[in-house]
Amino acid sequence: MRDMPKDIVKSSRVDGSKEPRGGFDTIGDLAIIKPPKNLNAADVRRLANSIIKKNKHIRGVFKKIGKIEGIERVQRLVWVCGGKSPLVIHKENGCSFYVDVKKVFFTPRLCSERLRISKLVKPKEIVLDMFCGVGPYSVQIAKRAKKVYAIDINPEAIRLLKLNLRLNKLENVKVFVGDSKKVVPKLNEIFDRVIMNFPLNSKAFLLAAIKACKETSVIHYYCFVNAKEGYASGVKIAIKDLMAIIPSHVKVLRIEDCAAGEVAPYLTRTCLDIYLRK
Repeated sequence: MRDMPKDIVKSSRVDGSKEPRGGFDTIGDLAIIKPPKNLNAADVRRLANSIIKKNKHIRGVFKKIGKIEGIERVQRLVWVCGGKSPLVIHKENGCSFYVDVKKVFFTPRLCSERLRISKLVKPKEIVLDMFCGVGPYSVQIAKRAKKVYAIDINPEAIRLLKLNLRLNKLENVKVFVGDSKKVVPKLNEIFDRVIMNFPLNSKAFLLAAIKACKETSVIHYYCFVNAKEGYASGVKIAIKDLMAIIPSHVKVLRIEDCAAGEVAPYLTRTCLDIYLRK
């Protein structure tokens, strides 16, 4: 196991995004709610009807009924009231996205984080998005980068990504469906920047990402940080786990952390920006 050099870790940065406690998420013109467990069906319906009444842009309400699970990262939802169609057009940072809330993973809570990453991209970069979904990173990055390679194991996400590329008039994104660990070695390409937005298990794909990097590169590695003993302490543990995976011949120049929202009590979604030299 590699030790973590004390001089490479920069102080924590927070991008300003906050996940609301209670309330609801808005994806397109749909509201996604997670009501308290003690509410019965009638109370949930009253809550949903109230959301539609008070928010004229909301046409329908869906309820979360479980955790995001499986390799396709699909959120289990059930319709509550209003419009039943789960397909919407969601707008973010000047881009538009077709999203089927019942068939693909999408969170509007990473809006500012996606903008942060896209602003780091330089015009000549070739970027790999290993878990692209419907393309919220790929589309925004493609407006700045030379080329983007986008991969997802969910065929429905890839189908919608292709629609989103046409919707946003982009032609510099290559799209692949499959397991990134199997797809990336076959791309015959090396990358300036890699996006790894799979906090449940990014570490299982880290070696594949490193092998695909150019001599000097950046990996945006998402993970969940346990902040029960404090956020900074949780970040140190996450980085220590990370360093144990990175091969000894790869030099870690620095790591910067960016908190991207609390997903549960004492659990923070975090991006570790890893600057490497091979």
